[in-house]
Amino acid sequence: MQNFLKTSLVVMLFALLSVSAVQAEKDAHKDDIVQGNIICLFPDVDSGSVTPVIATSPCDGKPSHAHVIVDTRGEVGQVYAVEGTDEAITRLEKTSKRKGVNVQGKVTGSQKAWVITVD
Repeated sequence: MQNFLKTSLVVMLFALLSVSAVQAEKDAHKDDIVQGNIICLFPDVDSGSVTPVIATSPCDGKPSHAHVIVDTRGEVGQVYAVEGTDEAITRLEKTSKRKGVNVQGKVTGSQKAWVITVD
């Protein structure tokens, strides 16, 4: 019985520490900052491709399109897909500054694909 109690306490402690570590990992990434250039990806339905543009004015009046950020801090220029709430994307589209901007959000992904979620 004493071994059972010891084992139960160890399992409960491990579970508690695991939950705390997962929450800390989530909280650690909610305020990441990516510095770089915001690129609008305008779809070209006829060719089945996109036209990348660094807009020089707000793009909120343009047809629906996606955005990426090219990180200019490193040698490689990591590309981040931008996602977020409608309000957050609209705020991003209403800005005219697109080069050398800091975008705050939660970065997720792997070495092959990165996403920044803005609030």
